[in-house]
Amino acid sequence: MNYYPHHIGDFNSSTRFSSRLERGIYRDMLDLYYETESPLPLDPRALYRKILVATPEEIAAAEQVLADFFTRTDEGWVNNRCKREIQKYHDGIEKSSAGGKAKAAAARRMLEEAEAAASKAQASLQFQGGAGAQAAGALPDQLDSVDVSHLESCVQGARTVREGCAQDARTVREGANQNQNQNQNQNQNQPPQAPTLSEDRAGGATAVELSIAMRGQGVQSQPADPRLIALAGQGVSVETVVAACVEAKKSKQAGAVSLGYVLGILQRWSSEAAALSVTGARPLARASPGGYESAKDRARRKTLEELDGIGHQSNEQPYEIIDITPAGDPGRLAG
Repeated sequence: MNYYPHHIGDFNSSTRFSSRLERGIYRDMLDLYYETESPLPLDPRALYRKILVATPEEIAAAEQVLADFFTRTDEGWVNNRCKREIQKYHDGIEKSSAGGKAKAAAARRMLEEAEAAASKAQASLQFQGGAGAQAAGALPDQLDSVDVSHLESCVQGARTVREGCAQDARTVREGANQNQNQNQNQNQNQPPQAPTLSEDRAGGATAVELSIAMRGQGVQSQPADPRLIALAGQGVSVETVVAACVEAKKSKQAGAVSLGYVLGILQRWSSEAAALSVTGARPLARASPGGYESAKDRARRKTLEELDGIGHQSNEQPYEIIDITPAGDPGRLAG
């Protein structure tokens, strides 16, 4: 036995009068008893060697334990409780074995019944197959009455429908190819359009490039930062970001430069650029979508050119000076 029940209360009650050394030797004797499932050897030397008893004190304690808890018989030193537990253990094994045998017998019986049922079903199928073969002899006579021409017309109709579907598919495919070629020609003939604001911004730096540029200047940043993503969406270039980082390091020499500090510089630059106005500069005429100047923009441009004194246009009449000096008054003219 590799396991046996150890009742702590019973053990303490039965060894209350024993010393600590005797209690330990008693446990060793119980382990040896359950392990061998037999009484302890009568030979003291063989017994003491197995439970590691060597000193005179241990030998005296072992003799006292044998006298208190074991009974000497022809088979060896017997403990009644150990004997009962071992018998109970073997009874449990026999019951388990009997239960396993009963389950095996039941499974074998069910298998035999299933095989018998399968044999009966197979015999029934063979019988029905023979009757079916006899009934099949009447099929040739019944086939003579089938209208073969009707079957041929059905086959021909199905073939016609299939060919028509194939022709329709080819027509659709050819039409799609023609439309594709026409679309390609139209795209080639159309004049190139001016890039929109979103397309122009798309050519700027990405958030990853801006982050790399900032890290190169010692500013900690992440490409996934929403602020960097917003800068990239606004078309900010790498050069502008690097210049802002340099400006930040100049103005904040003590301590590390943060991303928010650089963004503040960029915002300040943007505000100053928006408010910038140079004296004498003329605003550029706005171009209409597609690169053509509208009539309204053209009229505005001409007005600005006249105010700036650019000169006469090709479609304008030259200015004439009218003399309003009275005739015969040369002195007034000279004065």
